[in-house]
Amino acid sequence: MEAPVTFVVTEHLSRLGKKRTRRYEEVRCSLEEIAGRPVRSSHYLDADRLGPGPIVLSGSGAAWETHDSADLARLGEAVRAADAPVLGICAGLQLLAGFAGGRVEPMAAAGRPPEVGYLSLEVTDDRDLLAGLPGRATVFQDHRDEITELPPGFRVLARTPGCETQAIAAPERRWWGTQFHPERFDADHPDGGRILANFFELAD
Repeated sequence: MEAPVTFVVTEHLSRLGKKRTRRYEEVRCSLEEIAGRPVRSSHYLDADRLGPGPIVLSGSGAAWETHDSADLARLGEAVRAADAPVLGICAGLQLLAGFAGGRVEPMAAAGRPPEVGYLSLEVTDDRDLLAGLPGRATVFQDHRDEITELPPGFRVLARTPGCETQAIAAPERRWWGTQFHPERFDADHPDGGRILANFFELAD
């Protein structure tokens, strides 16, 4: 039997009201349908032991300074110790970059506005995570921070005019990430669903 997927909610507890909690449960159900195996949720404060199944790190609407750095460091230790396939989404991508030695900064520091809504991006590497996508894909964006220093061993898969690092891959680690939100997809914007399916294929 395949090991279950762990969906790690990286949102700060102060922002987990009923509406947002319900939204994360909807995401869990969507992941379960695409993965074809059970998906269990865990808040990052409780994620001391992860794996052996795939791990998905969620996005977070809270500013990084609201999180306790020691709590995030413990999550990083758990992710590294799991030695499992990992997909980081938005804040999850930024966490993976930080765990591997990269740097994340506000887009405002470079004079660029946030990216919000369904926007087009350029696929620069259509191997693995972005396989099957067109050269111009449409995905849902909602972020104000970005990777400004890519960790060693990672490659960039996509970009937009406002954010050079939209998706990353480190196949030797089995870590992938998207700055955008592939879990936000629909019939008119299906590319996110394809990306999630690709991750679970890579995780097998």
